Amino acid sequence: MSTDKKRHHYVPKAYLKAFVDAKGRIYVYRKDEPDKVLHVNPDTTQFQKYYYSQPLPEGGTDNNRLEDFFSTIEDRWPDVVARMKCREPLNDNLEQIFNFIALQRARVPAARDMVEATMATTVKATIASMIRAGKVQAPPAPLKLEDIAVTIDPHQSIHAMSTLIAAMGPIFSRMGLAVVHNQTGSPFLTSDNPVLWFDPSVPFAQQHPYNTRPNGPINLLFPVTPYVLVLGSNRYLETFREHGLLHTDVESDEWVHLVNAQISRFAYEAVIAQAPGTEAVIREFASVSPHEPSILEIDTAEIVVHRQVFGARPKKLKWVP
Repeated sequence: MSTDKKRHHYVPKAYLKAFVDAKGRIYVYRKDEPDKVLHVNPDTTQFQKYYYSQPLPEGGTDNNRLEDFFSTIEDRWPDVVARMKCREPLNDNLEQIFNFIALQRARVPAARDMVEATMATTVKATIASMIRAGKVQAPPAPLKLEDIAVTIDPHQSIHAMSTLIAAMGPIFSRMGLAVVHNQTGSPFLTSDNPVLWFDPSVPFAQQHPYNTRPNGPINLLFPVTPYVLVLGSNRYLETFREHGLLHTDVESDEWVHLVNAQISRFAYEAVIAQAPGTEAVIREFASVSPHEPSILEIDTAEIVVHRQVFGARPKKLKWVP
């Protein structure tokens, strides 16, 4: 009889172990308390209890199926990382690399909370339309509809993960990938939301997370170890189509610092480091995370705008069945 799994990691241990120090631990900086660093084993962080649990039609809950399936992808990742570090040809591993990156984009709280926030706003927009049509009564004054909390069953965002993974296909089709080897003394950071992309033609302060123009410039960053990173770019597309995934070096501390700034502000709740020394950049972006704002106008017509921005992370309300 299989044992129910309780600790469901959204950042897999197989990934985090590439960032451990000599003691087998990582440094976790929580954005809510950036000056309070946790020096922990990868097994004890970046998980939620029953995060992938699903209700069964006949009753009860399946706590293992998704966790077991994800493990089949995670278990092969350390071998890919080893090949990256040794600068080996990786074209026979491209499917594994694409699958791992896509899964890591879709499974994290940053993505699932965004889905639930979008659903909650859609519910409010529907109610607003029904109020104007006289199908339901408006909230009593001075209460406003936009002030009413709407929570979404987390099971719904589990279903949405497949859609988020499929949406990575068009993103990947716009870019080529390269493995960047960090030759500086400044290690790469990672986070609880390690897959990020943006429009590099827009100034840093004006960029929006996961927002690019159709067929426009795009950069994707995925830290693999403190000294290896997968870089996707439309500039690499033709080379990638001709030669596949190649290796390159970076010797610029300034470039590594800019990468760490992106990683820090794309981080949702936590930034992860192999060693102390990057507290300044972590602290600089501790007050912002990517999240989904929505605009709702009730008096005339609902206008729902879904666009991720960098800002204070909204507090997620607990779902009560």
